[in-house]
Amino acid sequence: MQLRSEKILCLILFAVMAGFAVWGRFNLPDVPVAVHFGPDGQPNGYQPRDMAMVLMPAITFATLISCLWILPRLLPKSASLERSQTVYGIIVLAVTALLVVCFAGIVMTAAGNAPDTLKIVLVGTGLLFILIGNYMPKMRRNWVMGIRTPWTLADERVWDKTHRFAGPLFMLSGLVTTGGALLAPVDWRVAILMFATLSVCCASYIYSWAAARRLR
Repeated sequence: MQLRSEKILCLILFAVMAGFAVWGRFNLPDVPVAVHFGPDGQPNGYQPRDMAMVLMPAITFATLISCLWILPRLLPKSASLERSQTVYGIIVLAVTALLVVCFAGIVMTAAGNAPDTLKIVLVGTGLLFILIGNYMPKMRRNWVMGIRTPWTLADERVWDKTHRFAGPLFMLSGLVTTGGALLAPVDWRVAILMFATLSVCCASYIYSWAAARRLR
C-alpha cells in the first residue's frame, strides 16, 4: 500500500501544525494554555505553554507515522487495507486536518483571538462523520476501520450489507452534529454529538447481527 499523495498531504498539514507550535512558543506569554474545553465551551484543562506547543504535534506526528508507514506493513494479508487504501488514506488525511484545526484553535485562544473552539471542534467532527459515511459503502473488510463486529469480520456479505446501511446513518449523524454545533444552545452541543454517535453505532451493531442471522 503506497498512499504517496496522502503521505505528502499529511506531512504538509503537519508542517502547518508545527508552524503554529513554533509561533506559539515564541509569541505566547509563558503562562498555562487552555487545551481542554467543557460542554459549555469554557476552558477546564491547562498545560504549561511549552508542553502545550509540543504535546499535540508530537502525538499527531506519531499517529501519522503509525497509520501511514507502520500499520499497513504489520497487518496480515487477511486483514489487509489494500482494497480500501483510497478510503483509508482520505480518512487519515481528514482526521489530520481536524487535528490541525483543533490545535490552531488552541493557539488562537491562547493568543487572545478567542474563537469558539468547541464549536469548531464539533463542526469539524460532524463534517468528518459525513465524509466517513460517504465512503463507508466502499470500505472492504479489514481489521482497522469500519463497523468491526464479530459478524462483519466473519462474513464479507454481512460486512458489505452493514456498511451500505451504516453509511447514510453516519452522514445523518454528521449533519445532526454540525447542526447542533451551529444552532443548539451551548450546553446541548456535546450531548447532541454523543446521542448522534451512540445511536448510529448501536444501530449498525444490531443491523450486523440481524444481517448475519438472515444470511445463515
